[in-house]
Amino acid sequence: MSNDHTKSDESAVRNALHRLDFGTTEAKVLVGLHRLGTATARDVSRVTDVSRPQVYSAIEGLEQRGLINIQQANPKQFQPVSPDETAALLRRTFDEDIELVADHLEGLAAQRDGPDEEREDMWTLRGQEAVSERIVQLIEEATSRIVFGVQDEALLTSQIVQGLRDRSRTDVDVLVLTFSPAIRNEFAADDTITVMEPREHMGRRDHMGRMLLVDHETVLHSMLGDEELPGLQLETAFWSSGSGFASTFIAMMDHFIDENLGH
Repeated sequence: MSNDHTKSDESAVRNALHRLDFGTTEAKVLVGLHRLGTATARDVSRVTDVSRPQVYSAIEGLEQRGLINIQQANPKQFQPVSPDETAALLRRTFDEDIELVADHLEGLAAQRDGPDEEREDMWTLRGQEAVSERIVQLIEEATSRIVFGVQDEALLTSQIVQGLRDRSRTDVDVLVLTFSPAIRNEFAADDTITVMEPREHMGRRDHMGRMLLVDHETVLHSMLGDEELPGLQLETAFWSSGSGFASTFIAMMDHFIDENLGH
């Protein structure tokens, strides 16, 4: 049972390495070297069922990535760098590739004609992770005010909490609207964040997701639907910035805030 579990783990690791652009042989040799510590090509071949010529070819590729050290002995000895160093090297390569792609796409977006995403009327997001990422991004872009409404503490991620705190320590006014005692307690020690409970809720509370107003031009609102995974409801959000739709919705929300909070 334990051996089957180990094989399953190693298969998952090799699949992950494939997604990180490792060939099948490179993935097997890297995992084999970490199992052995220091080994010859014969040793690696024995534990991986990879022929020695293929082992040497894989080792050449792994050395170029900085993932192994070679001891010039007879026969040669091969040793992987530490797991932490391996993770750091892979993460650095991954981050550099993402930055390269993002920079190129931004350049292409700047060159195209016509309206960009920010000028469109409304955009839709699906899934809690995607909605959370957009909320964090919009919070980071705030320059004057943030109004964030949430009822379910499971939807208040640590990144959102930190983003609200960071912006509140600048010249940005931050207001959190919630019925949840747990969420109110989360911000109880934050003198720079105002937390209030509306006198009445808008719509059915069990379907409410998250609401965000940023400055006086950007709005995001989400609703919860059927379960996406067991215990995880599907969240769908729309957001808009600098549009007539956003202006109308923000005016409605400002009126609601004034009416319910006595402003």
